[in-house]
Amino acid sequence: MKNIFFIVVLLLLINCSNSVKKSNNVSVNGSCVENLDFKAEYFRSIQTVENYFSQQESPEKTYDALKFIAKYSKVSFEDMLNYARTYPYATYEKDRKGWLEWYEKNKCNNIQFKKK
Repeated sequence: MKNIFFIVVLLLLINCSNSVKKSNNVSVNGSCVENLDFKAEYFRSIQTVENYFSQQESPEKTYDALKFIAKYSKVSFEDMLNYARTYPYATYEKDRKGWLEWYEKNKCNNIQFKKK
């Protein structure tokens, strides 16, 4: 499962790099402005959550990554209200799909980092 996620992210990055000139804010034909710093942080946070399930990441870092993602797209924190206070894998799979869809829909809007 981890390899599939990594392949999807890699394909997204390759697709974007083929049509986009690398810089902090990228313009494609004057209509798409993508903040590559934001993109890197957003996908790094998704990878942190992915690493949590293979026990390569601490729950604290995972929670911080989820809080960052939640500033921009839906995170099902209510599913963490279980006895162990864990983030269920099935919830992650559902949320991840929404995160990727959100990014694809908004990437050309020069997404800026939110303070809190």
